[in-house]
Amino acid sequence: MLDLRKPKETILHYRITTPMFLGEADAESVDAKIFRNASYKGALRFWWRATQWGKILNEAGRDVRAALSELHKKEGELFGLASDGENSKQSCVRIRSTIEGAERNSNGSISSLSYLLGQGLYHFKNGVLREYISGGDIHVTLVFDAKAADADIQSVERAAIALGLFGGLGSRSRKGLGSLSLQSITHTDGKEESFIKLSDIETFIGKLDFPEIAEPPLTALSKASRIVVTGKDSSASRALKAVGDEMQLYRSYGRRNDRSGQHEVNGKPARQNFKDDHDFVHKALSENKKLISLPERAVFGLPHNYFFGSLKMAKFDKMDIAPKGKSRKEKGRRASPLFIHIHALGDGFVAIQTLLPALFLHKDISVEAEPAKGKEVRGVTHALQKTDTDYRVIHNYLDGFKNDPAFKELRRHG
Repeated sequence: MLDLRKPKETILHYRITTPMFLGEADAESVDAKIFRNASYKGALRFWWRATQWGKILNEAGRDVRAALSELHKKEGELFGLASDGENSKQSCVRIRSTIEGAERNSNGSISSLSYLLGQGLYHFKNGVLREYISGGDIHVTLVFDAKAADADIQSVERAAIALGLFGGLGSRSRKGLGSLSLQSITHTDGKEESFIKLSDIETFIGKLDFPEIAEPPLTALSKASRIVVTGKDSSASRALKAVGDEMQLYRSYGRRNDRSGQHEVNGKPARQNFKDDHDFVHKALSENKKLISLPERAVFGLPHNYFFGSLKMAKFDKMDIAPKGKSRKEKGRRASPLFIHIHALGDGFVAIQTLLPALFLHKDISVEAEPAKGKEVRGVTHALQKTDTDYRVIHNYLDGFKNDPAFKELRRHG
């Protein structure tokens, strides 16, 4: 029988608060007038899994394997499932969008964010390597099938809100680029909510499920999750730069200033919090030996690379550390468990950093170190014997913002 009920719609208003590198890695240009719904849907699915894990785990009687199976099944029912034969499913939610007021840029005015941009988006000689979208508003309409259950609609709305409070889109989104800042949502029942006050965000966090599992098997909310406001500014770019500067000071060994004889990071004395990381890799390269343990800083994500200007006369002067991939050229990755988001409030911009500890790597995935020199000379790749990680490394980084007047724990890990 034909279902004549009208589809249900949820309307969201986002602001693009930081430069958004949306498009393929080798794209020469971006379009500031057409929004990529596929990219949004991919991020929406991620935050749906992250926010639904606790609920589904509880319903599965805390059976992790059963919960993973049910999570995958439910995700396919809501967002579609590409498969062969009878298991293929159509999405029960469609996305419509418009983008207004955004500009396409390719200049180097964001060079102050070079540390967060990373090698793929920035080069110290050439500046910003790809075009990006800056500013503008995105209006997204989620169109649900008329037969969609209210609980399913609410779960997708929750994911769309989480994306607009903690995440972003495009390259380096976990480093704060491409932050999508949710301003308001109109639910399917017509109820409106705004997120331009910190108290609005705190209320939403209070409704989320943080299950009693310290390290879930996927990136998701858990009792170990931590959500922190680490700074505030009248400028979104300055708010993000402050995060990048602190992260670089916390993580970097520094470069030696020949005049002072001291190591510095951006003109400031280097803290050298991870001197052992530096020394162990340096020793392995200089003595042409194997690296044994995964550096502490690797918990921020892999690949994790080193270069030593002091070893220019040695056989190797750099080392690439990454999960084993499909080939020598196509190395594996482990995305950062830390999400940086710059949110637009009514009276300025706040930096919200979210730590989602999870199983760092599956036990069957090895981490490899490859010494190298230049682009062509490669040494023998070897697997690390010790690959333990400690999330206290990231907690200590977040604690470094406590002297900022705007610092606030929105969700302290349990």
